[in-house]
Amino acid sequence: MSQEYRMQTIANNIANLETPGFKREVALQMARHTASVAIGEIEFDTGLMTDIGGGVHTIGTHTEFKQGPVMPTEIKSDMAIEGDAWFRVRDMANGEEFLTRAGNFQVDRNGQFVSEWGRSRFQLLDTEGEPVALPVPDSNTWHITDDGVLHEVGIGRVQQIALVQPDNLKTMVKIGANVYRLEVPDGQVGYQDIPEPERPKIRSGHLEMSATNPSTEMIEMIVASRAVETNVKMMHTQDEATGSLISQVLRVA
Repeated sequence: MSQEYRMQTIANNIANLETPGFKREVALQMARHTASVAIGEIEFDTGLMTDIGGGVHTIGTHTEFKQGPVMPTEIKSDMAIEGDAWFRVRDMANGEEFLTRAGNFQVDRNGQFVSEWGRSRFQLLDTEGEPVALPVPDSNTWHITDDGVLHEVGIGRVQQIALVQPDNLKTMVKIGANVYRLEVPDGQVGYQDIPEPERPKIRSGHLEMSATNPSTEMIEMIVASRAVETNVKMMHTQDEATGSLISQVLRVA
């Protein structure tokens, strides 16, 4: 089961090779101790027969938050963060806030910068927690500067796109492929706004792509597949040995 879970995790990484802002996941596994070790009758690694382990088991999934490659798209509403920061987005259905590195936004008919991930629709937020929106919804004379400011010709500065840094990456829970919920105690937001001098650049017309390396995932898949095959062969050998032993006992009887 552990190797099957590992294969499912790798398959999910491969399936999201083209997903903007996707972060690679790794199945974490550790040795499965015998019952004697688990209940404290003996110490681990004593060399006794009662200390022969039972393979491995999965203890969770680790997300690697390294930045993915930034690719040009020539679409003004696409945005990529160059550095350690996250976009704030709000679910338009229930108002819940999330963080994401995926910058594949579109301008809707109301002029708001929105994106659809899964079945949910999200608004990009500014530093005041308000939806980023064009003052003239159908305008095409706007641009986004490297410091994340939305400018409109004839008006000037409109809004500052929010960039934040989570207090602890361990509180981030992936929802779907590239959106994260912060699981923090009530009354806490779980992130800090990045001050102006330290803000990373936002590159309009670019997207941060998946941080998954296809070659690495294929190698990992082969290794996991071979581990599954080895386990199956071991179980088959055990079944044959048990069957042979039963046959011999029956003949003696």
